[in-house]
Amino acid sequence: MLFSINAEDFVREFKPIIQIVPVHTTFPILSNVKIEVEKDKLNIFATDLDTSLLYSTNLCKTEQSGVIIIPAKTLFSVMGEIKGNTVFRKEENRIKIEYNRGYFYLPSMEEEDFPSKPLINEEETHEVNTKELEEIIDKLVFIVPEDSSKRKMSGMLWEYENQNLKLVATDSFSLGYKDIAVNLGKKSFKVVVPPKILKQLSTFNSQKIKIGVDESRIYFLGEQFTLVSNLIKVDFPNYQAVISETSDNILSLNRETFLDSLRRVSVFSNDRPKTINLNLGENLTVEVFSEIGESKEELEGKYKGTEINIALSSNYLIDFLRKIKSKNVNLSFEAKNKPITIEGEDKEIFYLLMPITIE
Repeated sequence: MLFSINAEDFVREFKPIIQIVPVHTTFPILSNVKIEVEKDKLNIFATDLDTSLLYSTNLCKTEQSGVIIIPAKTLFSVMGEIKGNTVFRKEENRIKIEYNRGYFYLPSMEEEDFPSKPLINEEETHEVNTKELEEIIDKLVFIVPEDSSKRKMSGMLWEYENQNLKLVATDSFSLGYKDIAVNLGKKSFKVVVPPKILKQLSTFNSQKIKIGVDESRIYFLGEQFTLVSNLIKVDFPNYQAVISETSDNILSLNRETFLDSLRRVSVFSNDRPKTINLNLGENLTVEVFSEIGESKEELEGKYKGTEINIALSSNYLIDFLRKIKSKNVNLSFEAKNKPITIEGEDKEIFYLLMPITIE
């Protein structure tokens, strides 16, 4: 095997791959990637057994085809320190990488020891607009908890029926959801998708992708990549039970102004969720009283409803407001102990947040 490629090109193309390679694994072979060279094309394959990525690039010049299994992290780190052209040459059980100031060697593992590429049925995939889907995923995936004890919430729910896809994420304290009109076939499904594969989608620059779902996997096909992941087999929480259809108590205000107030006032909150108090009635205020100080601001907005005093996490509110792009936002309240709804005036995303109980 013998090919050449610009080091900067290689590092840029390799970035999606390195995110798949596991940091810690009981199977050392998974710390490697499989690089197959043919006709000025590199096919790079990585997997952690749950998620797999096959990525192709034509930015190389091939002199001799072949396959190598090579340590991913070391290769990526070293190539990031090199400028200009590099030459990859296989010499028995190791790979020599030459560049303008020298060379280095890396071991090459046996091809038969590396996992095989997952088989998929491309005929069962359906094309969607990547940008619209990625924007919704970005507004939801950060909610998915990293805490392994919250197994039922460790992924994002995809619920599809009659060309309507609902995406839902929750961590038990907050929830986000959005419906999108999309054609993913005639068959309905309800699956829980791992966040890793969803975050990976944003690393590709594809206007269109194909999506397929079977009993145990979800896969995404782009011009340069095939991304496959096992689904999470859990009973997702009954999110519909906490979604209220209507509310008579609605606070409307400018998103940026509200965000600025929360940032200032929450400085004086000394607990983990950065608790703030919203006082809604004839006067609209946000305030914090704590051991490190106190702060109170009047809010510029409109409130319709009964008087409510409620404690909320400013951390969550700030995260939600950052994701909403509408100029103005609406916060809907049912009661002091009920979740509130946060949404933009354009209704591009919906968030729910549980209040904090003050002892």
